[in-house]
Amino acid sequence: MKVFGRYEIKPGEIWAVAGADAAARSAWCASLARDEEIAERTAILNFSQQADEAGKTGWPQARYYAEEGRSVAEYLSFNTVYEVNKFEVGARYPETRTAYRKRLDRIMRLLDLQGLKNRPAISLSNGEIRRMLLARALSKNPDLLVLDDPAGGLDSRQRLKLKDIVSALAGRGQSVIFAYRHTDELPPGVTRWLKIGRDGQARTAAAPKVKRGQPIKRAAAVRRKTAASSAIPVVEIRNLDIPLAGRHLFNGLSWTVRKGERWVLRGENGSGKTTLFALVTGDSPLAYAVDVKVFGVPRDTGTELARVRRRVGVASPEMQAYLGLSPEELLSHALRAKYDLLLLDEPFMNMDATAARRAARRIERFLNAHPAVAAILVCHRRDEAPRIFDREINLDDRLNPLG
Repeated sequence: MKVFGRYEIKPGEIWAVAGADAAARSAWCASLARDEEIAERTAILNFSQQADEAGKTGWPQARYYAEEGRSVAEYLSFNTVYEVNKFEVGARYPETRTAYRKRLDRIMRLLDLQGLKNRPAISLSNGEIRRMLLARALSKNPDLLVLDDPAGGLDSRQRLKLKDIVSALAGRGQSVIFAYRHTDELPPGVTRWLKIGRDGQARTAAAPKVKRGQPIKRAAAVRRKTAASSAIPVVEIRNLDIPLAGRHLFNGLSWTVRKGERWVLRGENGSGKTTLFALVTGDSPLAYAVDVKVFGVPRDTGTELARVRRRVGVASPEMQAYLGLSPEELLSHALRAKYDLLLLDEPFMNMDATAARRAARRIERFLNAHPAVAAILVCHRRDEAPRIFDREINLDDRLNPLG
């Protein structure tokens, strides 16, 4: 199969693509998928698809008001994927509805999407959206699958599962382009390595060494907790329990974030990390039905939300998608001295590894210079968390939520 310029990719090959600039790498992947010679046989997964969906729904608060809207099942349906026009007579499609439905059922089970199929797509977490987009890419059974940072936003369990899925696909003859940030996210069996320069040109590269992250040192967290225990509360959450789609988020979570504390917030995709941030900012209407205080102010009908929010700096993939800003631009806005609380939800999303390390150092310098600022960071990789984040709470730990 002719892929790009002088390159040819054979059935079952996996090409690993890196780049010193995430935007250049993504542009190369998008250009590849649009190549006229192979576009009909190619499917792509990238962040632009998530941004396109966001543009159809409005501001991020919409996800918390969405009781209706296109469901995951509708988004992945035969009619949607093949853009069926019910007024078009005699249209032909590459396969029957029955064959498509059988394959889609297997894909949804493989990607743990069965329990989400009736949920509005807008209500999904970042990792859940990424899995839905992967299912969409696989649904047409393409000859070439282009994955642009597919592990971005996935928790550790889903990252491992992604590697297994890609390996299995290659074993069945699927050709895969896998653009990555971290070498330990790559599936085994990579047959070729490419590096995209800042000029957008692809060059053959040698296989890099796999680097593995180091866990946060728990001893430092214990020392800081003792020293900061008398600090003024910035966020207070009590007995948080939210029914959602037949399950419960948070399961009675109580948590206090105090002035000057720096927390890493963890949890599997769909565990409620972004929802928790929305309760703090007031983006979710549930903030007025639960016991949440921000800067000592409880949420009720008389709360002046703007006064509270002026003290909170936020960066998230949702804001990247809805505002069309780069992660560096959002981070620059969040790291301003006027904020007393930082909510950093996957701030390194869509950065290359070098840029992410640079951003982490920038966050650390800011917090060192502003010791009174409280900060909460969501990231799925321990090696991305700046060392100054010395406390941790995991939403998967249902038996012993921290207080």
